[in-house]
Amino acid sequence: MEDKANLHPSVEEFKAFVREHPRLIKEIKEGNKTLQHTYEEWTVLGSSHEHWAPYKNKDTTASSAANEKEETADESSSTGTEFINQLMGMVKKMNIQDLQSHLNHFSTMLTNVQGLIQTFQKPSEPVRQRESESPFSFRRD
Repeated sequence: MEDKANLHPSVEEFKAFVREHPRLIKEIKEGNKTLQHTYEEWTVLGSSHEHWAPYKNKDTTASSAANEKEETADESSSTGTEFINQLMGMVKKMNIQDLQSHLNHFSTMLTNVQGLIQTFQKPSEPVRQRESESPFSFRRD
């Protein structure tokens, strides 16, 4: 096993996050989620996203439920600029390097699928040019 000192700081943060969300550990152990998928979601969404609320401890869930009610009331009275500010805050929290890596992998996969489809398509027949613009195919004697 690797030493704790050798782990990347983001892995340490994720381990602490998982310890705070015991229901998430239960989902992983039951096989409903994978650890890799959970880690990827965590890197994109961040630890404070509402997606993680159902996985928190019961003690922290009660206090977070009150906070969520306050946030919901604030959001309902928010204007368009506040929404943009919230959106920009979420963008700032995203790990851009991981997101770029995922997008590059997705782009490569799409390119490969397109190439595969093109190999199985029938080659298109060349378009025949008309000798004249007339819609009738009569020839003169």
